[in-house]
Amino acid sequence: MAKPELSVVVSALNEEKTVRSVLEQILRVFDNYKINGEIIFMDNHSTDRTGILADKAAKKDKRARVIHRINRPNTDLGSSLREGFANARGKYLIIMDCDLSHSPDEIPNLLKHKNEADIIIGSRYTKGGKADMSLKRSIISRSFNLMTKIIAGTNVNDITTGFKLYKKEVLDKLKLTSTGFGLHVEIFLKAINKGCKAIEVPIHYQRADKKSTLNYRKQFLSYAKPVLSALKEKYFG
Repeated sequence: MAKPELSVVVSALNEEKTVRSVLEQILRVFDNYKINGEIIFMDNHSTDRTGILADKAAKKDKRARVIHRINRPNTDLGSSLREGFANARGKYLIIMDCDLSHSPDEIPNLLKHKNEADIIIGSRYTKGGKADMSLKRSIISRSFNLMTKIIAGTNVNDITTGFKLYKKEVLDKLKLTSTGFGLHVEIFLKAINKGCKAIEVPIHYQRADKKSTLNYRKQFLSYAKPVLSALKEKYFG
């Protein structure tokens, strides 16, 4: 089988309500826009029917591959995504949430800019971007992004978003260790420190249709760790 142009990596934990829809929508986008793509679906220790439903979808369309992480010692998001990266065969890679907060219809919007930079950021905070989220979450998110933007010396407004397109060769050259949401920040900072270029394109972030279970303190610490590590690497080697 010829290598795909694009790999979409989706990590899911107990997302049985949306798994079938997100896979079908991504595959539909592949068809409608004639994208030579694959889906790497990471069933990250789900205890509901997420894995079963993903397997059913993959049997219908070989462009979707399901990796069950039930026997893996690490259950965190970062480990799941890194395993997804290792299994991806595309020249370009996009990370997507399984709760449909990122619309698969935005995939072509990122892909059409693939030759303009090493990282294409689906940005909530650049001109034209939108973010449907609570006031508390918005304040925390924007504040951390502003702080990281200043520390990193970049003009990128949305560093923490997970919805980015990467050149796969960029990811392959990075030594990644983050275990949580901080992986998104770690990738960006390490890539920028190596001279990679990033641009933002506006997207509409749609809040998932369920009550948020985010632990803001835990998420902040997850984001802060790669920022401190990147600063240490940049200035002290």
